[in-house]
Amino acid sequence: MSDRSTMSRNHRGIAPASGIFRGPWGFGRVLAVLVGILTVFPILPGCGEEKGRDRAIGGQGPRRLDNAPSLMEPGDDLFETPGRSGGGGDRAVSGGGAGRWSIVLATAGGDTHPVQAAALRQQIASEYPQLRAAFVRPQGRGSAIWFGRFESPTDPEAVRAKEMVRSLQRGGVPAFPRAFLSVLPDDAPIGERDIRNLRLLYPNIDPLYSLEVAMWWTGGSDQISYDEVRRSAESYVAELRRAGHDAWYYHDPIKEMSAVTVGVFDKRAYDGRSTLYSPEVDALMKQFPVRRMNGEEIMIEVTPGDPKSRIPQACRLVSVPALP
Repeated sequence: MSDRSTMSRNHRGIAPASGIFRGPWGFGRVLAVLVGILTVFPILPGCGEEKGRDRAIGGQGPRRLDNAPSLMEPGDDLFETPGRSGGGGDRAVSGGGAGRWSIVLATAGGDTHPVQAAALRQQIASEYPQLRAAFVRPQGRGSAIWFGRFESPTDPEAVRAKEMVRSLQRGGVPAFPRAFLSVLPDDAPIGERDIRNLRLLYPNIDPLYSLEVAMWWTGGSDQISYDEVRRSAESYVAELRRAGHDAWYYHDPIKEMSAVTVGVFDKRAYDGRSTLYSPEVDALMKQFPVRRMNGEEIMIEVTPGDPKSRIPQACRLVSVPALP
């Protein structure tokens, strides 16, 4: 890359500023087919026109690497399964665990969102002593005020905390009618080859993409552990780097999944109007023609329900996760 505001990186070294970059590697094919059919990552907003995203190569335009719900569009408890809170319903809720689930109390946007969020958090803690442990976490172009940390949305402590928050009133009406459980932005330590390093290297580049070439996933079973998932992804990144590729990993403990990507690209990587990738991205996709899961090719059905129409799934651009 030539500087922090223009992109020109490739997998073997520095390229001219006029370019972008360049850049195969389970459970078996049945699971790979299922994962290929299901949409693992939601479509990334803000990359060309809507129709262009839908017509991208192989039906896969640029996508997010993580799928935490947007803070600005809560969609009440999308992942929550109502459960019994157990005994001790009157017991104080601490929410002081170490899980990645938390309750969003309010959000702030705009250029001054850090200041607004801090002031709002102070007001909430002053008005509602039960929420004095609330904290602020920035994400993208906004900030949110969160309360508690829980292992899962069905954690009895999480259920009690949400009920407590929903019961709080201001002037006879609910103070937090839209409070909802969501996944906190990932604040885990950033390893040397963690893809989030790209946000530190290029803080002024938005959007910022990489090509996802492989993933590992537990599938919610005991056939492969999350530790094995992480080790496999990091081992593959090391292998790709020894071969001269600019490879990165991303670990998602909530989904027990790890992704491996190659290269880094700016907005020129994909044209939403023409639905075409840049020559540099096309060249990289020829080097990595098939996306893999747990070491095997992911197969998708061109005609849903027709096994004879299965073809390998192409690798895809994903958005580099924002820093917390």
